[in-house]
Amino acid sequence: MSQGQGIIRGDTHQKLSGAGFIIGVVLIIIGSLLLPRAANLGDVQAMQKAYGEQATLLQACALLLTFGFLAVMMGTSGIYQSITKDGSAWARLGFYFHLVGVTLWMVGMSLDISYPAAIINWQETPAISKAVAYSVVTVLSPMGFGRGMFPLNVIINWLAFTFLGVGMIRSIVYPHWLGWSELLIGVTGLGLGIIMTFTGRESLINVFVIFMLVNIVWWLICGIWVIRKAW
Repeated sequence: MSQGQGIIRGDTHQKLSGAGFIIGVVLIIIGSLLLPRAANLGDVQAMQKAYGEQATLLQACALLLTFGFLAVMMGTSGIYQSITKDGSAWARLGFYFHLVGVTLWMVGMSLDISYPAAIINWQETPAISKAVAYSVVTVLSPMGFGRGMFPLNVIINWLAFTFLGVGMIRSIVYPHWLGWSELLIGVTGLGLGIIMTFTGRESLINVFVIFMLVNIVWWLICGIWVIRKAW
């Protein structure tokens, strides 16, 4: 087997890592484009109407996004595995934080799966029990997720990418431009998550969409780079 910049050609883990980044990009793009939403994320009634009318689509998109982020984690596991000397501590820390971040993401997606079902149940419940049924809708509302769990999710996930970026820079495995760009993305996401903690995601959702597009491009480039080295 031949070796290219620290990644061994034919390494199954690295093949899966590169494929994970690319598959994750595809699933996240599809899930995001199909995701039902109201024009104003801050309009609770409009969001409930959109989710209730397209409950199955919302649940399918939540699954696509979940599998997408799991695939990206498969990609980051390859980065962690490939850096064994300089930068290994940073890469290890980054991957562990990413495990926690993806776990939080899955919890959030479980709310998106449960929420439309709760809305339908509330709509079909007899008038005498509607108040109780609506209390469940309120508990599962993404508005609560947006104010609490979502910013925390962003902070932990992009703190992970910050550490991974430092690990890539300090290693000889990856091009420094790939590591520096990941570090910049990680620090930006960390700052965005901290701001969202105080403002909620609704006020910065357009900024976050642009930010995610940049992330997606990076994951795609990294996946292609790894695949070219490993296959």
